[in-house]
Amino acid sequence: MPGSPAEAGVTLRDARVDDARDIAAMHVASWRAAYPGLLPAAVLEGLSVERRTATWERVLADGRQFVVVAVAGGRLVGVGHTGPARDADLGPSTGQLTTLYLAPATWGAGTGRALHDAALDRLTAAGYDSAVVWMLSTNDRARRFYERQGWVRDPLLRVQQFGGRVVIDHRLGRPLPPALRT
Repeated sequence: MPGSPAEAGVTLRDARVDDARDIAAMHVASWRAAYPGLLPAAVLEGLSVERRTATWERVLADGRQFVVVAVAGGRLVGVGHTGPARDADLGPSTGQLTTLYLAPATWGAGTGRALHDAALDRLTAAGYDSAVVWMLSTNDRARRFYERQGWVRDPLLRVQQFGGRVVIDHRLGRPLPPALRT
């Protein structure tokens, strides 16, 4: 397919523990590019690659979670993280897309879609038949992306505080693609 991530030299693979720092650095850069005006500047300025590295090391060591990375030119440019759904109202057949972030320079190039699909594939292979994702309610770019991938908003909301600002997250859900089921 012309313009596909593979044509652009992007490969997808399962993450390794030694990817934690690169994932953290890309994650921080993505937040700083995606959330100005949506989250307080002090929150974005206070993001720490070191703290995120420690978090990613824990995630990568947890055998119940799956992390897929996108690599281009030897550099990590995206991460998709899935695992069991964390919400008490959901049953064991529902997984969660916990994280989907890309290096800002790769936005709009198809890498996000490829990474999204690979992450959902991990959930399907683990036996989940549906998935949820939480999204900042004011993140229009993410909302448009998820809607194109078949996600639908459900009634559940989550209220959080970031740097003294109250933000609302929407939960989206979708069945996993039948074509991926084994």
